[in-house]
Parts: sequence; C-alpha cells; structure tokens
Amino acid sequence: MRGIVCRRPLAAFFVIVFGLGWPVLSVPLLADRAVIGTGALPAELFALGVTWCVMLPAALWVTAVSEGPAAARHVWRRLLRWRLGAWWAMILLALPAATLGVGLLLGGSLDTDDAAESLVQGVVLLVTAVVVIHLWEETVWAGFVQTRLERRHHLFVAALLTAVPFSAIHVPIVLIGESDVLPALGGVLVLGVAMRLLVGVFLRGTGGSLLAAGFVHGVYNACNNNGALVDGLLQDADQNLAAPIALVVVTTAAAAAIHHRSRARPDRRQHHDAATGHGGARVDRGRGHDLSEAGAGRRAPRAAGPRRAPRRE
Repeated sequence: MRGIVCRRPLAAFFVIVFGLGWPVLSVPLLADRAVIGTGALPAELFALGVTWCVMLPAALWVTAVSEGPAAARHVWRRLLRWRLGAWWAMILLALPAATLGVGLLLGGSLDTDDAAESLVQGVVLLVTAVVVIHLWEETVWAGFVQTRLERRHHLFVAALLTAVPFSAIHVPIVLIGESDVLPALGGVLVLGVAMRLLVGVFLRGTGGSLLAAGFVHGVYNACNNNGALVDGLLQDADQNLAAPIALVVVTTAAAAAIHHRSRARPDRRQHHDAATGHGGARVDRGRGHDLSEAGAGRRAPRAAGPRRAPRRE
C-alpha cells in the first residue's frame, strides 16, 4: 500500500477522496431528488465534513507517506505564511473593487443606504468562511494537488489539470436544484478552471502562501455569492456576471505583475521553487531519498567529490 502511494501519490489521493467523498456528497443530492425520504438536507455541512474528514487527512497522509513527515509539516508552515506585503491589497481589495466596477459598467449602482452594515456583515461572513472551509480546501487543492502538478507542468497547465478533479468533487452539490444537467456541469468546469488559475497566480506571487490561497478563494465567493459582500453593496446588476469578469481581469493583472517582477529579478523564481517545492527533485538529507513526485522512494545520486589518492605501502 505504501509503495503504491509513493509511486502514485496523486492517484492514491483521488481514489480516497472520490471513493469516500462522492458518496457522502451525494446524500443531499439524493434527498433533493426525493430518492431518499429525508427532505432537504444542508449540503454545506456535507461539504464541510468531506473537506475536514476526507480530503484534508488524505492529502496530509499521502504527503507524509510519499515525501516524509517533514513535507507534511511544511504544508502547515505554508498556512502560516502571512508576510505578503502589497499582495494583501491585491488579495483583499482587487476582486471586490473590480466586481463593483464591472457591475457599474453593466448598469448597476451602489446601495449606499446600508453600506456600512452590509460591509461589516460581509467582512464577518468572509473571515468566517475562510477560517472554517476555504483555508482547508486550498490546503488540499493548492497546497497538495496544484503544487505537485506544478513540479512537472507550467502554471497554466497545472491549473487546468487541477480544475478537473476540483470541479468533479463539487458536482453532487452543484446539481442540487438543477434540472439542466449539462449546462450545470459545463458551468462548474469553466468556473473551476478560472478559480484554479486565479489561485495558482496568487500562489506564485506570494511564494506559495496557502493563507493567501484561502483568502483569495473566499474573497471571490464573497463577490459572486448571493447575500455576500458585493451583493449587499451592488444593486440593479448581476454580481454573478460581474464577478467572473472581474476574476479574469484580476488574474490577468496579477500574472502581469509576476511576469514584470520575474524579469526585473530573475532570482525570484529560485526563491519560489525553494519555498513551494516546485522545479525539480528535493532530497531528504537524512536518508538520501529523492522526494520529488517523479522520484519518490528512489535513492538520490551521491554528490561528486574528490577522489582519495591510493595509499602507498
């Protein structure tokens, strides 16, 4: 079992997550379709349970088995990486400002009557969602899946590949109350690709901070969801249209900032690789094992050193 996990860590993770997670997430869908006679069930609680009790333990266990306990501890350290400088402004303000701006261009207006109350309520809901669900969700998808894929692929390709299982795990929840299945499936896949690109760009810009990934995920939901932050400030416009447009704008701007920074300081890429594990093999110095996904479980080559001169009798 451990040998399979070491050789195919992502495959082992997906078998655990979809083998256990999909049946649990299907329960509220079956209740919605009256297949089981329980009445409507809160899908959010099932999603929270799968995140805490299936996905997060699976990601940490597979990491510990395939790369060692030190790699699992490194995931927790990435959760505490909070010194992000100007990136905090991008994380917290760019998406709401862009969504409001797009909403105004689409013919909407700002609701200033209860703006202060709506803002406070929206911020409280945002922070609560980040702490309860989004940090742990992105520990799995950004910290485990997407980071591993970026060791082999370009950021864009890694985001596309991550979007497939990321979207798939949400399918049972997305189909609740939906009669048109194919448009719903297409919509969740497109949004999944956009979300993984957004998170991937911010992950790269912040040196692999999972705290940043969790907050940017939560901020987007606060811009897109009904009854959340932007919904309380924007009227006469659909934030469900404005938020995806803003997502594309902000992702493009953040990617441009990273590209400009990398051209100005070429060494920044090396620092990011060291922080997140991208860009080649990593070696367990205690045992001499290659800890990259491609070389998990193999002995690392010995470092070349000066040959000792033959001893004269």
